[in-house]
Amino acid sequence: MVRMESLYPAKIYVELTTRCNLHCPMCVKQAEGSCIVEGDMPLAVFKRLLPSLAHTRTLVLNGIGEPLLHPELEEVIRLARGWMPADAAIGFQSNGFLLDRHRAERLMAAGLDTVCLSLDGIDQDEAGGGHAIFAVSRAVEALIQAREATGRRFRIGIETVLSRETIAELPELVRWAIGQEVDYLIATNLFLYDGSAAAGSLFNPNSTDAVAIFDKYNLLATAQGLSLHRYLAAYLKFTKTAADRELLGLVERMQREARDKDIHLHLPSLIEHAAGDQGSVAEAFSAARAIAGRHGLELFLPPLQAPAERSCPFINDQATFVALNGDVMPCHFLWHSYSCRVQGEEIPVRQRIFGNIRRQTLKEIWRGDGYRQFRHQAASADYASCWSCSLGPCPALINDDLYANDCYGSVVPCGHCQWSLGGIRCL
Repeated sequence: MVRMESLYPAKIYVELTTRCNLHCPMCVKQAEGSCIVEGDMPLAVFKRLLPSLAHTRTLVLNGIGEPLLHPELEEVIRLARGWMPADAAIGFQSNGFLLDRHRAERLMAAGLDTVCLSLDGIDQDEAGGGHAIFAVSRAVEALIQAREATGRRFRIGIETVLSRETIAELPELVRWAIGQEVDYLIATNLFLYDGSAAAGSLFNPNSTDAVAIFDKYNLLATAQGLSLHRYLAAYLKFTKTAADRELLGLVERMQREARDKDIHLHLPSLIEHAAGDQGSVAEAFSAARAIAGRHGLELFLPPLQAPAERSCPFINDQATFVALNGDVMPCHFLWHSYSCRVQGEEIPVRQRIFGNIRRQTLKEIWRGDGYRQFRHQAASADYASCWSCSLGPCPALINDDLYANDCYGSVVPCGHCQWSLGGIRCL
């Protein structure tokens, strides 16, 4: 559904720095093809945003880097608070290593409303590196002390990435967050930068409609003593048995029904995810929700399967993204150039720039014809279904430097985006 066009972005992500004190393997900076230059946004560049902040509901001060490394972070927050509506929110995500009580008090005094601390898991010790629990625990304590000292209404959050390795500890993580007096917890699925991330992902990119058709015919196959898992082997056999022909006929009926209903089927992916242990994942989700509900913790869990209709959260939030050099991009997916994986294949992603706030106002960029057309087409979701296409993915067609349109004729390179499938959550 295409939303009414807004005159200004309601949510602005500002990448104050691309520097970080950690080197996490799941970070896009470590991804193949990443060419992200380290640096800080000059205060003069941030000041170019100030008039637009008068119309902004949410300001998120982070991208790839650690916001606490920016040398003028408190001044950035103070300036933003002076322009934004009184009930608007300013926040950022952090690994927490550089946060103590005195820094927390200065940030709250400047006008910060929330910090969301990244945590890999509750079993990680100090020597484990990454988003460690000892650093997050210390940061939460500092924030609570600063909140009490300043008397400011301030929200403390935790964000964690779910995987096959960590899903079992989700209920215990919720209990830990409650014990730490955390206000909210955001869980997200893995972003598939490489093969190891893909192997650990819990998310099923096949739509609910596709899975429903597959399950229907999978049951029919089982009842007839057949297995859809043997489809490719049966298809490639030169001399086919009666059972092979029966299986091929069943799959042909399934594909015909899907075509009649305009539903895309990626049979290898459907077979792969049908073999997953969704029961244990659902059990962990149910237990986590019950614990959070009893204790009043706001818990945001991601869907584990793509919906029938795709939807861009950044379009829905009327969001825009500003890089440290002032370039303006439409979303997390197209903020930087890097590579990711779709159905096992490496896909190069190229950043999409619509202007620069050093040369134009954000208002002019936001209302420009090219950016408006992009938002309209992305909102319509009438672009290629790369995650469920049996002929794809097509990296050269979708994201090469000469990109014009995808196989649907859409000018937005959104077919490979995980956010449009609903599995990735952000602050």
